[in-house]
Amino acid sequence: MKFKNVRYLYLLSCLVVFGCKQPGEKNAVKVKPENVDTAFKKLTVKSMHDDLSILWSAIKEMHPAYGIYTSADSLQGAYDKAYASINEPMYESGFIDHVYPFLCKLRCGHTQLRFSEGNKEPKALKSSALPFEVLVRNHKAWVTTHKTNALNTGDEIIKMNGVPVAQIINHGYDLYCADGYGETFSELFLSEYDGFEDVCNKYYHWTAPYNITLKTQQGALKTISVDQPAAGTKQQSPLKQVDNYAGWTVAKNTDYLPLRFLKNSLTAWFEVKSYQYNDTVIFKEAFKQIHEKGIKNLIIDLRHNTGGDIRIAAKLLSYLASSPYHIIGDVKSRVPNPAINSFEKYFDTARTASFKEGFTPAGKEGAYYHVDFKSPFGNMLAVLPLNKTAHFNGRLLVLIDGATFSAGAHSAAAIKTYCKGVKFIGRETAGAEEGCSGGTIQHLTLPNTHVLVEFPWMRFVSVAKHPVFGRGIVPDYTVIYTPQDVVTKNDPDIKKALTLIN
Repeated sequence: MKFKNVRYLYLLSCLVVFGCKQPGEKNAVKVKPENVDTAFKKLTVKSMHDDLSILWSAIKEMHPAYGIYTSADSLQGAYDKAYASINEPMYESGFIDHVYPFLCKLRCGHTQLRFSEGNKEPKALKSSALPFEVLVRNHKAWVTTHKTNALNTGDEIIKMNGVPVAQIINHGYDLYCADGYGETFSELFLSEYDGFEDVCNKYYHWTAPYNITLKTQQGALKTISVDQPAAGTKQQSPLKQVDNYAGWTVAKNTDYLPLRFLKNSLTAWFEVKSYQYNDTVIFKEAFKQIHEKGIKNLIIDLRHNTGGDIRIAAKLLSYLASSPYHIIGDVKSRVPNPAINSFEKYFDTARTASFKEGFTPAGKEGAYYHVDFKSPFGNMLAVLPLNKTAHFNGRLLVLIDGATFSAGAHSAAAIKTYCKGVKFIGRETAGAEEGCSGGTIQHLTLPNTHVLVEFPWMRFVSVAKHPVFGRGIVPDYTVIYTPQDVVTKNDPDIKKALTLIN
């Protein structure tokens, strides 16, 4: 799997910054596994079985998503299948590939696997590059960019090496974990983060040439053979890029969060990216300008907002909500105190300390245990006030997509609940509308293989009034991208927003 791409997406997705890794942190388990050496020795079956057993035990004891979206019996069956499939020595990448289908059954986007520190494997295991990229939607795939004249943007791939494309896509859903039952994140992962290529490499172990059955835009079926592109090969027949910002002026002093004003209109477009500490300063400046210009129509862009500090999301709501509001509905865990558990020695001690600084156990409530925020970090469960100086009172449109996740999805749920008349445009959010597992994203280091598991400790319940179980926030206006949109970088979401405004 191309972790260099996915890792970037994940690093922005921690729900509350107290649980994110800080510079200089050390993992709880530091001993180098005895059965791995610099000569690329494979992991033993016993070491992998033992680590998988530890992971499964930790999930059953304390993972907040255990039994929510997949029954305990079904999870047990997925574990048994993964355990049985590990029946010969393999490299770390192979172990991860065998574990992911089981882990994905938790349906928790904050639970992911990462290679051990310094992992090295033979060059023969490196991925083969496809000569094209795809747009995946509804279990179908279309060619977008390509490096061979044998393909055209918009061709639909029907089969690859004799395998129906829907079957390839289904296996891709087991390459990286996602929240609930929504599919937009998995589609985005397969399309935008080379997930489709990963399936071909990691599951099918295909190498070039590739035999492809496709349907052209004219409806003709044909089968072709394409090879791996040579290094430096450029995209064939590039299409002209679309300027989505024509007619917009860029505001000053908003740094990495672009604020744009539409010429000859009282319309603004504010890109709210994954939440960082300095965002509050930019929010203050942005909404000051929005207020001074008398903006009547505001587009808040939460696309690819993969999360961050929930306190920053709360500040955004102070400028938008129609009344005092909540940003989080509840925080709970499956054990009385997550910091005290049977797997303490495998968890990152610095992250445990961070949990203790930000949260405090607060007694049992039903089948779960309630968790409170500690006052120095602000009580995110309390009613929060509106901004008094630059509150926006006009028409609000919000752009969302399959990478609106974690605190990004929580802020979308709060906007839907507390902002009157808001309309959502785009695609279903990656984060489930009812909430997600998060808070402190621990690092569980498996002691034999040293594979690291991103492991949330708590369940953050959203403020949504009537969420559809296991699904993200579904937009009022769903916008479908075409392969041509992807290649030309056209933005039909913003065009839809302007159509509604006009």
